[in-house]
Amino acid sequence: MSPSHTADAFPRAHEPIAEWTTRPRGVLGEWGHGVPWCLHSPPVLRTARRTPPAPPSGAVSLPSSPRSVAAARRFSRGLLAEWGLDELADDAVLLLSELVTNAIVHVPEGSGEVRLALSRTPAQLVVQVTDGGGRLPLCGEAGADSENGRGIWLVEQLATEWGHHTSGGGKTIWFTLPLPGATPLG
Repeated sequence: MSPSHTADAFPRAHEPIAEWTTRPRGVLGEWGHGVPWCLHSPPVLRTARRTPPAPPSGAVSLPSSPRSVAAARRFSRGLLAEWGLDELADDAVLLLSELVTNAIVHVPEGSGEVRLALSRTPAQLVVQVTDGGGRLPLCGEAGADSENGRGIWLVEQLATEWGHHTSGGGKTIWFTLPLPGATPLG
């Protein structure tokens, strides 16, 4: 014979256990005590909180060779075209060419590859060039007839912001350009 009530299944149970078996339990958690929890109900599916997608980015490692400057230009133009940022391509490619060239010229031979990374935020394009050299860039004065020495000066003139930091036995030089139509930060 089956018991007529749940509490009858525990004839010698102490009163608290008998009470526990006859009442729905409260769920602990973000709702606190008192929310009924029925074992026979299917679990409630909550929609997962969505995290915003990571901003678009692309990176390439290049050998420390003069040919890498042209490869960096092609990579960057292709990525900017894919993002619909053709309008920024000329300035971005000019500046990153200077940084990649500096990385190749001023880094000791055998210091490894040069890494170029581009990323896009809602307001700006961020370009980073990382190399194995520890010598930080200087904005020098080039002579009137000099064929070089103006790279960092160009970055300083055209970029919204630029900077550098050491990174694991090398350095990273970066700059930003505003996206067309973006509201300036600040």
